[in-house]
Amino acid sequence: MGKDYYKILGIERNASNEDVKKGYRRMALRYHPDKNDHPQAEAQFKEVVAAFEVLSDKEKRQIYDQFGEEGLKYGDEPATFAQPTSDMLPFMCAVGGTVLFAFAAYKTFQFFSRKKEPATNNEGSSSD
Repeated sequence: MGKDYYKILGIERNASNEDVKKGYRRMALRYHPDKNDHPQAEAQFKEVVAAFEVLSDKEKRQIYDQFGEEGLKYGDEPATFAQPTSDMLPFMCAVGGTVLFAFAAYKTFQFFSRKKEPATNNEGSSSD
């Protein structure tokens, strides 16, 4: 599961934009590398900045609230079968290639196994 940006900023889910700003200021001062010499302070500060970036933007916040952190990776829409992810492409190519090969083999079999009709000679047919 993704990170809880509300928890990172220390605010509630129904927080206003002003509360988001206050939470950001409070946590930024707490974890800023210039103010905090803890080895993990810089990583924490980066998380605070990322949380603020998402929660301060109305559209990003709406996507985050609906789909979580994963929803932000795909832009405005979550991944669907109409929009395959990069890990699905090799599988789809393999399956698609197999289907295409099977169809071509079937059509080739039909072509070579059809019965030949005897040739009719229309030129030499005279009814004298």
